[in-house]
Amino acid sequence: MNQPIKAIKIICILFAVASLVTAIFILFNDIYFNTSLKIDAELAAKFGDFFGGFVGTIFTIFSVLLLIYTITSQHLDTSKNGTRDRFFKMLDYHNENIRNIRAPSIETKKSEIIEEGRRAFVVYKIQLKRLLQAVTEIEKELNINLTDAQKIDIAYICFYYGQSDTWIDFIRQKLSFHQGGIVIAEMMLAKVNACKDLKLGRTNQTELSSYFRNMYNAIKLVDSDKHLSNSEKVDLVKIYRAQLSNPELYILFFNLVSRFGKKWNEKGYVEKYELLTNLPLAYCDGYDPKKYFNIHFEEDEIHPWAK
Repeated sequence: MNQPIKAIKIICILFAVASLVTAIFILFNDIYFNTSLKIDAELAAKFGDFFGGFVGTIFTIFSVLLLIYTITSQHLDTSKNGTRDRFFKMLDYHNENIRNIRAPSIETKKSEIIEEGRRAFVVYKIQLKRLLQAVTEIEKELNINLTDAQKIDIAYICFYYGQSDTWIDFIRQKLSFHQGGIVIAEMMLAKVNACKDLKLGRTNQTELSSYFRNMYNAIKLVDSDKHLSNSEKVDLVKIYRAQLSNPELYILFFNLVSRFGKKWNEKGYVEKYELLTNLPLAYCDGYDPKKYFNIHFEEDEIHPWAK
C-alpha cells in the first residue's frame, strides 16, 4: 500500500478508537451516569446538548479524514492506471517491432530466405554463435587469456555493429581497451571475409537498437513509479518477460553480459525482475547464466522432478 494512503488509514483508525474510548468515558462519567431509575430532566438535557455536540464534531472530523482518504486513493489509482496504460502501449510496440523484424539467412546460398518476427532471432543466434567461436579461435592463435565476459563483449560488438573493410576503424576503437583488441578486430574481420559461405559481418544494430531501448524503457517506467508496490511492479514485468522466446532470451543474455548491459545491471533490473528466469541453462553455447546473475531459473525446478 502507498505510504500516504497507509498513513491516512492509520490516522482514521486511531481517531475512531480514541473517539470511541472518549465517548464511553463521558457516557459513564459519574456526573451523568447513575443506577437510579429516576431521570433528572435538566441533567439529561445538558448531557444531550454536550454529547450531541461532541458526537457531531467527531463525525465532522471523521468525514473530513475519509474524504482525504478517498481523494488520495483515487489519485493513487489514477496514477497507477496511467503507468499501466503507458506500459501496455510499450508492450504493444514491442510486439509490433517483433513483427516488423526481417533477417535474411546468413548462408550466402540462401540469402533469398527471409526470416520474420521471432524467427529472425534464430538467425541472430546462429550468427552470434559463430562469432563467439571465432573469438575463441583468435584467443588461442594469439595465446592470450580472455575472460568469458571479455569474449562475449568482443563477439557482441562485432555482431551488433557489423564488420567490413570500411567499418574496421570503428570496431578497432570499440575493442581497443581489451587485451590485443586492435589486433583482434583485424583478425575478426579477416575471419569474416574468409568465410564466404556465411554473412557473419552483417550489422544488426538497426533492428536491435530500438528493440532493446523499448524493453529497457518499459522496465524503467515500471520500476521508477512511486505508487506501484513491488509486487505490482514484478507482475507487470512478468507480462513483458512472458513475451520473450528462447532465441530472444539468448540474444538478451549476451547483450546483458556485454558492455550494453551496464545500465541494466547498475539498476539491478536483471536480478530484481529475473529477466532471464526462462532461459534454458544449457542454451548459451557453454556460457553459464548462473555465473553472471543470481536469479532463480525455471530449469531449477526440473531437477527434483528428474530424481
